[in-house]
Amino acid sequence: MKATDLLENEHRIIEQVLSCLEKMADLNEKSKKLDCGSARDMIEFFRMFADRFHHAKEEQHLFACLEAHGMPRDGGPTGVMLAEHEMGRGLVGDMEKAVIAYERGDAASLKNFIKAARSYVPLLREHIQKEDH
Repeated sequence: MKATDLLENEHRIIEQVLSCLEKMADLNEKSKKLDCGSARDMIEFFRMFADRFHHAKEEQHLFACLEAHGMPRDGGPTGVMLAEHEMGRGLVGDMEKAVIAYERGDAASLKNFIKAARSYVPLLREHIQKEDH
C-alpha cells in the first residue's frame, strides 16, 4: 500500500462522519434542539482524527514532498490546501463554541452550530476531492 492510498482510505472515513454531521444539522434544525453529546463526539473526531492525525500527515509529509518536487506553496495547490485546513479548524472551533453556549442556555447558538456545520461539510468534501485527484 502506498502512503497516498492510506490517506485516501482516511478520506473515506472522514466523508462518512461528514454525512453524519450533515444529517445531524438537518435533524437539529427540524427539532430545534442541539444533540450536544453527538455534536461533541463529531467535534472530537474532526479535531483529533481529521486534523491532528490525518491533516498532520498531509502537512508534514505529503505537502512537503510535493513542494520538494517543485510544486509551489505560495499560489500553488499546497498553499490552498493549507488554507483550507485552517478554515476547517476555525469552523470546528465555531461548532464547539456553539455547543458550549447552547449548554449554558443560549438557544440561539443552535443556529450558529448549524451554520458552522453546513459550512464545514462542503469545505471538507471539496478539499478531499482536490487531494484525491
